[in-house]
Amino acid sequence: MRKPFQSVRSKMVLSYLAVVLVIALLFGSILYSFFSHQYSKEIRINNQLSLKSTVNTIESSVIQKVNQVYLSLALGNAASIDLDSLKGNHSKILDIEQSLKNMVQNYSDLIEAIHVYDAKNHFIVSSVYGLMLYEDTHSSVDHTMDWITAMKETKESSLWMQTRMVPQDAYIESREQSNMSPLISYVHSYPFQSSGQDSKAMIAIDIKESAISQIIKNMLPADYANTLIIDQDGTVISAADKTLLGSSTEENLTQSLLSFHSSEESFTPVFNHDSQVVTQDQFKGNAWRIYTTTPNESFYYKLDSLKEISVLLGLLAVAVGIVMSSIFTRANYSPLKRILNNIKSRMDNPTSLKQDEYRFIDTTINRLSNKVDSLEETLQANHKMIKHSIMLNMLNNRFTPEELTEQLHSVHISMAYSRFRCIVIDPVNEKWKDLQPRQLQHTLYTMIQQLDIANIDETQLLAEEMQDHKIAVIICTNQPEEPLSDHIIDFIHAEARSRFGLEFALSLGGWVEHFTKIHTSYHQANALIRYSYFFPEQSAIQDLDLLNRETSSLEIADSYLVNFEKKLQARDVQGTVQAIQELVSTIKEGLYSAEYSRIILLKTVSTYAECINQVRLQPAETSSMNLYKQFSLFYNINRYSEWMIHLVTEFVTHMEKRSEVRSVDTISAVKAYIHEHLSGDLTLDHVSEQVFISPKYLSKLFKEETGIVYSEYVTNQRMERARELMTQREITVEQVANTVGYRTPAYFIKKFKEIHGCTPKNFMRSLMEQGSI
Repeated sequence: MRKPFQSVRSKMVLSYLAVVLVIALLFGSILYSFFSHQYSKEIRINNQLSLKSTVNTIESSVIQKVNQVYLSLALGNAASIDLDSLKGNHSKILDIEQSLKNMVQNYSDLIEAIHVYDAKNHFIVSSVYGLMLYEDTHSSVDHTMDWITAMKETKESSLWMQTRMVPQDAYIESREQSNMSPLISYVHSYPFQSSGQDSKAMIAIDIKESAISQIIKNMLPADYANTLIIDQDGTVISAADKTLLGSSTEENLTQSLLSFHSSEESFTPVFNHDSQVVTQDQFKGNAWRIYTTTPNESFYYKLDSLKEISVLLGLLAVAVGIVMSSIFTRANYSPLKRILNNIKSRMDNPTSLKQDEYRFIDTTINRLSNKVDSLEETLQANHKMIKHSIMLNMLNNRFTPEELTEQLHSVHISMAYSRFRCIVIDPVNEKWKDLQPRQLQHTLYTMIQQLDIANIDETQLLAEEMQDHKIAVIICTNQPEEPLSDHIIDFIHAEARSRFGLEFALSLGGWVEHFTKIHTSYHQANALIRYSYFFPEQSAIQDLDLLNRETSSLEIADSYLVNFEKKLQARDVQGTVQAIQELVSTIKEGLYSAEYSRIILLKTVSTYAECINQVRLQPAETSSMNLYKQFSLFYNINRYSEWMIHLVTEFVTHMEKRSEVRSVDTISAVKAYIHEHLSGDLTLDHVSEQVFISPKYLSKLFKEETGIVYSEYVTNQRMERARELMTQREITVEQVANTVGYRTPAYFIKKFKEIHGCTPKNFMRSLMEQGSI
């Protein structure tokens, strides 16, 4: 006899009832959760959209405008102030101050004041205070200038200061709340990319906190009183309650908000036993965050009626489910009943079926499992992957001879041949880089397939894809004649040209007598493929003597690179082209490794980059990064040579055009600089840097324009200045020497005598005798 509820029908009834109850509970719970969640979510989304709109308005109306003001000042004359150049030039100071005042007036609703601080000379030009030294600032001004100290300590190029209360009248030191205005300072270094520690100048813009508060009040009128803007340190930047500005104490709401490290835009923390819904957003222009808080009760007061409706719907679902479960049980059990009756009629002992109806399922599964055999199909489906793995391991010598024989036999690869050789195909070239990833894979797959099905007498080709899109081909043959390799090389090139329009680089390793030595031939071919870059005219690299270059420690003489640099700096096109050609020829003919040769070629590119940098020639296509990128795109040395010759020709042509225009102005600038700095460094290297040309070119240009060499001109100017100084009373020879740039009096006396024919003392004595001094 069956035990109660052992039959399938009883279990179906119980299972359906359980499903109905679970569904009813889930239905009611999900219904309530969904609508309550949707209601809360809708409010949160609306709050978040309003907050994001407020953030966008503040960023566009405040932060971006402030950045525009900075850029206008940085690109104008306000930031490039210099104390030496301002001596006696009060009009320029007034112009700068007036420019700052005009900018403040243009943005009077946003900006309170603008200050420019010269970090070198420690003085400030302000729209409020005018020109003043930083050390002379009084206490009220010093409070407004604390951004200078903060900026000097940062490595960033810009800084947003915390909100601080500043007297409305800049010259009245009053701390009464009614006389104070909250300001936020934005400070940026000059030049633009310099850090605060390395800046030449600083531009500070005092922003009215009231401008930000007014935007919040207009955009979020209902939440204005509960809205805060906080910086990354937890300090209040803007709030309706102005007593919170600049506050960072542990008791205020700021620290409570920051203690919740939530990445969501809205979350629900508890403040002082009161649950609040907090909506937040972050400014893109700086690290500020904006928060609004709303009491949590306002989100759920309409959900009580939803609870009652959910309970009624759940009960109704249970009643309907019970009715439907009885119907489904009868309908689903009928097919099973017919199967069981059919089994009873076919079994010798049908009563055994009453023990457990599930034996029918077990018996069926056991009978079917005996008929399932998918192992052969699985192996067949993965044949290519298994073959690929075996080939890679064979080429890298990861099998013992016994293991290799067994693995090859498992994938039905016969090695009953007398000779073996490996070919490495490198399809990567300039046209290859233009193909899409799918086209690249199709090209490799098609090439491998054509090699595998190639019909050559007593020869089998095994091809597999390697790293970096290379293809390794194993030649297995019984042919004794060598022309077989040439035939295969021609076949590969013909397939590449006809099917894909590509030129492949090929290399061949040496012949081996046994398949267990194939890895030797592969490593030879893999090393030789690097030399396809230097011998593009060869259809395949198969000279094993080139392998000696891989172990060679020979280095190319420095004279090649030095000659290239000299010719380039001298702007000798023919000489530079000849230097490039000689270097390329030396690399091809010498015993230098492929990697070392590529480094030498890269050094010529680096030399060219340094040369164009020295003369301030820096178009986008010849920047250092672009040059190195272009160099990496060439896949043979001939293309490199053509490219370098083209660059050199364009460089010399450009410099000749520029030199024709700048030569006269350059020499005038050099003479002026020499006259003004006779006591300073007047070496050719130093002065050439001031006019942005190379020393050699300046020397040549100076000789052509003046007729005398540069050093002679400098010496003459110094001696003339020395004669003028000697006409004055009470001046020593040492003082004269220092004034005209000679640190050693003895050397000055020597040069003076060479120029004037007498020593400085004799010259001064003769002046005294003549009564000139």
